[in-house]
Amino acid sequence: MKGNLFLRSFLVGLTTLGVATNAMAVMSVPYGWYAEGNAGQSRISQGYPAPSSSSNTGFGWNANAGYKINPFAAAEIGYTHYASIRIRNGFGTNVANNSHYSYDIAAKGIMPIGTTGAEIFVKAGISRIQSNITVTNYTAAAASGLVFNTGTHISSGVYMGAGGEYSVTPNLLINLQWAKAKGTSKTGDGNLYSGGVSYIF
Repeated sequence: MKGNLFLRSFLVGLTTLGVATNAMAVMSVPYGWYAEGNAGQSRISQGYPAPSSSSNTGFGWNANAGYKINPFAAAEIGYTHYASIRIRNGFGTNVANNSHYSYDIAAKGIMPIGTTGAEIFVKAGISRIQSNITVTNYTAAAASGLVFNTGTHISSGVYMGAGGEYSVTPNLLINLQWAKAKGTSKTGDGNLYSGGVSYIF
């Protein structure tokens, strides 16, 4: 008897879940303006003079604003702040810091995965990345023979990204994505591996 009751309850729960899932699947995702925020790990590919060393990864974040034109296309602008880099000499002493951020404008191509509420996307556009190197310990840097190209360096290049997102509600989406701002040897390339949320107004 208890076994039948458990089986009946399980089937009712499964049916309810199926109905809820189908209701989510057929929700029409709206189009229009949206705002997005992401956070995760940033990585800067930039070299420094030997015998220095640096940690080029750390916490980074990104904010985007855009317009979803139809189920397959959107356009957006964004700002990304990368983790500050601490540069050490051969003895492990911190001698300089380097901060990075970038702006971008990109087109977003979207491919819905059936009626699951999930979709994958790619981004392509242009970015402007800025690097600012400051020496924090001139004595330690000079003792190791380190000379840095200090100051602010800016370069423009290709912006690209890819990821996937899922509609929790018609207006609220969660995502996982990677984005890259291509720079030069003076600025390095900025990468951000992140997760985030977006809201369509």
